[in-house]
Amino acid sequence: MAEDAKPTSNKIQWNAPEYLHYPKGGWWYAIISLLALAIVGYFAYSRDFLTATLFLALAGLLIFFARKSPRNLEIELGPGGLKINAFRIPYHEIKTFWVVYEPPEIKTLNFETTATLNRYLTLQLGNEDPVAIRRLLLEYLVEDLERGEHFTDRISRALKL
Repeated sequence: MAEDAKPTSNKIQWNAPEYLHYPKGGWWYAIISLLALAIVGYFAYSRDFLTATLFLALAGLLIFFARKSPRNLEIELGPGGLKINAFRIPYHEIKTFWVVYEPPEIKTLNFETTATLNRYLTLQLGNEDPVAIRRLLLEYLVEDLERGEHFTDRISRALKL
């Protein structure tokens, strides 16, 4: 169990980054910038200025978020539900959970909630014991053994976003 984790009788707490952050060198930014300029140039040449502007804005957002560091989250699982910093999600608002554990890179706890927007939630496990977390969650939720890593998480990891 991680040294920053604090287990109690029916509670597990740990700190983890909001998402995995990959340091990016100058080449990464150069390649993204060249790709963005090529796409924007193509649409500008085609006189599709709205699409060119859209891709320019998307490239700017990609670079902005690539430079941003993840926040540190305080995660707590207990009888009352899931707590992330000050935000609580009671178990009756969570449909299912699953753990994707393929160390050293993939160690996540995933939830499907009843929310219409942001229905899926992925939390980093860090050095936390996935077996202890799974055991605790099985007292309150149904585990989905068929699910794995989200497509967007795979893309993000592959592109080091």
